[in-house]
Amino acid sequence: MDTKDKMQVQLQAALVKAQSEMGAVFKDSTNPHYRSKYASLPAVLHVVIPALNRNGIAFSQSPDYDPDTACVVLTTSIAHSGGGVYETVTRAPIGRKVDIQSFGSAVTYLRRYAAQSLLGISVEDDDGNAAARRRAPADVPPWSTRIARQLQSSGLTAADFNTWAAGAGKPLLGDMTDAQKANVYAWLDQNKGGDVIRAAVGGEQ
Repeated sequence: MDTKDKMQVQLQAALVKAQSEMGAVFKDSTNPHYRSKYASLPAVLHVVIPALNRNGIAFSQSPDYDPDTACVVLTTSIAHSGGGVYETVTRAPIGRKVDIQSFGSAVTYLRRYAAQSLLGISVEDDDGNAAARRRAPADVPPWSTRIARQLQSSGLTAADFNTWAAGAGKPLLGDMTDAQKANVYAWLDQNKGGDVIRAAVGGEQ
């Protein structure tokens, strides 16, 4: 087996482990035209990126426009720290009169579609029990522990989080479902939630 093949095998092994850590994505948005619910791009990324990153996999998506076919073209890439890379390309026609709104909408749709397809993500209604039906592997700490570590890395405590949550009308950590804790972890990990909490409890950002 040559070096390139070894790198791809490492990527595949890491992806298998990452997928085992991903819970379902919940439908958090509503399409007003069809009166149907769907999982937004942030909801998808909040589930997949932490699991990929924990296993040494970077996830990136690069949009472009092809004037010859009047399509938005999206390249989605997963790259392992060992060197293995896998890319896929998806397209969506938007016509030749391109405006920023139609381009942005098509990119958002393609990013969500490509991420779900490439990583095999399931989408479910958030009934409060869906996340519990899929257990994390034994070597992955429970959500409460992982949240506590994220808070600690930002110089915060669970008490600080609960102070912010009470003021913001959010459930306290001890009252959350696993699905809610997963979303909190992703918020802290990806969206600078520590700054928001620190500001609410009187600390410096």
